[in-house]
This record gives sequence, structure tokens and C-alpha cells, in this order.
Amino acid sequence: MGYADLISRLQVLPEDKQAEVFDFVEFLVQRNQAVQKPAPTLAQTSLAHWINNPVVIPNFKPFTRDEANAR
Repeated sequence: MGYADLISRLQVLPEDKQAEVFDFVEFLVQRNQAVQKPAPTLAQTSLAHWINNPVVIPNFKPFTRDEANAR
């Protein structure tokens, strides 16, 4: 059934029945919009962004393990 068939069938219905069809269509649209998007995976989180794109600080040299333990 195409749009033209649907419209022609709707036109032969009384106005109160057409209103029921439109109400049902609105219900379906709202229900479809209410579907929740799946939660992002760990790879899509902001933490993953920082791990994949670390902040670069010029001339920064991290401590070696010995230097860190000596302090």
C-alpha cells in the first residue's frame, strides 16, 4: 500500500474515524521518539578521548620510577 492508497482510504472515512487514525499515527511517532539510544561504549566516552588524545606539555619529562620513589 502506497501513500496514495492510504490517502484515498482515509478520505472515505468519516471525520471522527480520520481523527482516530491521526491520533494513532501521533502515538506511534511519540513512541518511536521515546526509544532510548543505547549507552555509549567505553571506547566512546570522554575518558577514551583523553587516553587516545593525551594533553601534550612542551618540555615535560616525567619522573622515572627511581626518581619518584626517592622523593
